[in-house]
Amino acid sequence: MVTIADILAASYTVVEKPPAMTLSNTALVLVDVQGLATPEHLAARAVAAGLEEAAVTHALADYSERFYAAVQNCGRLLQAAREADVPCVHVKIEALSGTARDAGPAHRRLGWCYPPGSPETRFLEPVAPRDGEIVITKTVSGAFTATNLDAVLRHMGVQWLVIAGFETDECIEATGRAALDLGYLALFAEDACTAYEARAHEHFMAKYADWGLTRSTDDLVKRLSSLVSSA
Repeated sequence: MVTIADILAASYTVVEKPPAMTLSNTALVLVDVQGLATPEHLAARAVAAGLEEAAVTHALADYSERFYAAVQNCGRLLQAAREADVPCVHVKIEALSGTARDAGPAHRRLGWCYPPGSPETRFLEPVAPRDGEIVITKTVSGAFTATNLDAVLRHMGVQWLVIAGFETDECIEATGRAALDLGYLALFAEDACTAYEARAHEHFMAKYADWGLTRSTDDLVKRLSSLVSSA
């Protein structure tokens, strides 16, 4: 039986060959690998809101397993990028003001108001930036919205982005969609991202797999390790 997915896959044709990935035109973008994405943060908020702790822990077990597996793969990508001298861009949710008054309206409605130095804004240790690596802060979902990320990447001559982090159907999708609309070429690390619900992650990755834009961490590590200069 022919499905709509079969029809869409058959209808996509490559009419313009993209430039090759090189050391000069590639960057790794890690999105929101920070305290507020952790299952522990979610659990603390849920328990504080009155949910029973054991039930919360049980409900978060699947997400916790997927989350920390993705964090480990983010770390592998980061190590490969560093070894290849590929620029690493770390993006996190963090307000600019001490009162977090500048947080985006959507985030404010969710209670996501995190001033600088809040525990929720701290990068997780396996993927914490090193001195000299680029850090972008945002108060909305997409890493390009109301930030200088686009200008920074263009100044460096970046065309290809390897994107990983959290959450797949929220900040990763918002960042990736904007990147594609801005003319970047993007590859999503399918096992270095996840969403609160597994089905949401799977839906996103299936859609972008049809576009040829998803890769495993193993594949991306090999790609990053084999990049050569365009000069």
